[in-house]
Amino acid sequence: MSSSLDQIEKTARLSKNNQMSLMVFQVQFPHNDVRPAYYGMNVFKVREVLEGRVYPLSHVPDSNNLIEGMIELRGTYLPVIDLPKWMGFPMSEKEREKSIIIVSDFSHHLVGLRVAYIHGVEEKDWSNIHPAGNYNVDVNRNQIVNHTYLDDSEALCFILDIEKLLIEAMPTMAKKILGSTQELKNKELNLSQSLLNKTILFAEDSQAIQQYMSMVFTELGLKFKSFDNGRLLLDYIESLQDLDTVSIVFTDLEMPVASGHTVIKELKNNARTRHLPIVVHTSMTSENNTREVLDMGADYFIGKVDTDQISQIVEKIDRQFYRS
Repeated sequence: MSSSLDQIEKTARLSKNNQMSLMVFQVQFPHNDVRPAYYGMNVFKVREVLEGRVYPLSHVPDSNNLIEGMIELRGTYLPVIDLPKWMGFPMSEKEREKSIIIVSDFSHHLVGLRVAYIHGVEEKDWSNIHPAGNYNVDVNRNQIVNHTYLDDSEALCFILDIEKLLIEAMPTMAKKILGSTQELKNKELNLSQSLLNKTILFAEDSQAIQQYMSMVFTELGLKFKSFDNGRLLLDYIESLQDLDTVSIVFTDLEMPVASGHTVIKELKNNARTRHLPIVVHTSMTSENNTREVLDMGADYFIGKVDTDQISQIVEKIDRQFYRS
C-alpha cells in the first residue's frame, strides 16, 4: 500500500476516534535565545512541504500585500501567503531564504503558507484541543481559534483561524463570498413554513465562517443558533425537551473538545436524535473524507464556502423532511 493511502487510512481512523494529526510549525526564527511560539494545522490539509528558496515567486499585480506572489508546482500555480507578516513577525530576506512553504488544500483551493520552521507532527485527541483564551505570550488572540500543548511539554501550540487568513489575504474571495450571500435575496426558494418555524443549529469554531453562515441563514429567512464547538452543540441538544424545534444540524469537522465526527456519531447513535438531518460543512473536502462522514450517518457534505450549495441542500432537506 502506498504511503498516501496509509496516510488516508490513518487520518480516517484518527478522525473516527475524535483524534487528529497536527503539523506543528513556527513563523519566527529564534532571536537572542528567545524561542518563538508554536502553531499547528491539521495534517489532513497539508499536501506537501517545500524549501522556500527552491521556488521563485512571480509577482501578482494589484494583489493584497499578504500575497507574496505565485509559485509553480508541477504545472500548477498557487499563491504564497506571507503568514509571518499576517501575524506581525515579518521575515528578513535572509530568513526568507531559510523558510518553508506549506502547500495546503482548503476546499479544493491550493495555497502556500510561508513559515520559518517545521517542528514535527503530533497526534492529538480533540478533547485536548481547547478554545482560544487569553495568553501571556506575544500572539494575536483574533487570529487563533484553538490551542493545545506539545507532547510531554507545557509549551503552548496555537491553532490559527486559517479561513480568516484566506479572507483577509484574498479580498476577491471575500467579495465573492459576500456577494453570494446578498444574491440569495433574489432567489425564490419557497421554503415550507414548517422549516421556517424551526431553528438550524450549527457548530463552527472559526469566527469568520460563523459570520458567513449567519449571513446565509439570515438571507434565507431561517432561524439559527451557533456554537463554538461540537460539545456545546451536543450539550444544547441534550438540554432540549422538545427536539421538534430543531430543523437541521450543520457541523464543521475540525473543532475543539468534540469534533464533527463526534457530533455525527453521538447524534446518530441516539434514538432520540438520529432523525435530525446532519450537514457537514468543512474545508476538508477530499473524496475519502466525504465518503467517511456519509458512511458515519451524515446526510450531506458541503465544502467551505459554497453559498449556492448551502441553499440547495436546505431546499432538499425541506422537501425530504418537512413538506407533507
